Amino acid sequence: MRLNVLGVVLACLLGPACNTALAATCVHDDTGQPVCIRSAVPVKRVLSLSPHLTEIAAYVGGVGQLLAVDDSSNHPNEVVKLPRIRQPWLASTESLLAYKPDLVLAWQSGISQTAVAQLRAAGVPVFVSEPTSVQAVAENMVAVAKLMGHWPAQAQKIDAWRAKMASLQTTHAGKLPVRVFYQVWHQPLMTLGGKHLVTEILAMCGGRNVFADQPGLSPTVNLETVISRKPSVILASGGAESETALKIQWSTWRSIPAVAMGHVHTLPPDLLVRQGPRLLEATERICGLLDSVR
Repeated sequence: MRLNVLGVVLACLLGPACNTALAATCVHDDTGQPVCIRSAVPVKRVLSLSPHLTEIAAYVGGVGQLLAVDDSSNHPNEVVKLPRIRQPWLASTESLLAYKPDLVLAWQSGISQTAVAQLRAAGVPVFVSEPTSVQAVAENMVAVAKLMGHWPAQAQKIDAWRAKMASLQTTHAGKLPVRVFYQVWHQPLMTLGGKHLVTEILAMCGGRNVFADQPGLSPTVNLETVISRKPSVILASGGAESETALKIQWSTWRSIPAVAMGHVHTLPPDLLVRQGPRLLEATERICGLLDSVR
């Protein structure tokens, strides 16, 4: 019988110490909810319902504990052959419970909150992730490592990730700012606002999101405004074909410095837009790109 989560929380957070019977590892997820795992029974059956959480779980040493993943998870190679949970935001609680999970890792924007509540009511710990900063991504790594029983063994690895990110920011501090337009979609024309994680990544490399003044995460903008803000770089996510299409899309507007100088580029879609450990690689690529523009 599963240990009641509320009982664990009260025992660990209100009591002077967890006794042997109630010993648990407790963290808070990105919604502020406590998530607890009995330390005496390491999790062995973990469901990951988002690619960034799959990558975090693997990064902290938990790939062998993953029972099934969402159908977009493709990294690392070990997860490709795992059972797939299609469209987690539509998955029924019954279908998830059928896996008999010890832990569910879920993306807040990609799962029904009703399903989260029902899973928790059934005694399944659910860690809900929605990191909006580099620091929050690192905190997600720590929390998942703790829940999956890989803490403090993975502390040094996560600290090294943080240090490399900080080093990139230090290296590019004070460099000539580069104005960047990041295109999310072409019709309607959508970009990223000032509170998006990508805006922070750009800033770490000395880039300036030309729509950082927009309050929404993915605001719709018009062509005239993009032209008036004169970006030196136009970025989007996609492969080689997407980059070709992006260059064709903007080729007419040579009054935009990015177009005139040929700085219209794409990044692999599973790097920059996933809030996981490979953000380091994405940041290194962006910093290198902006350095070449300078």
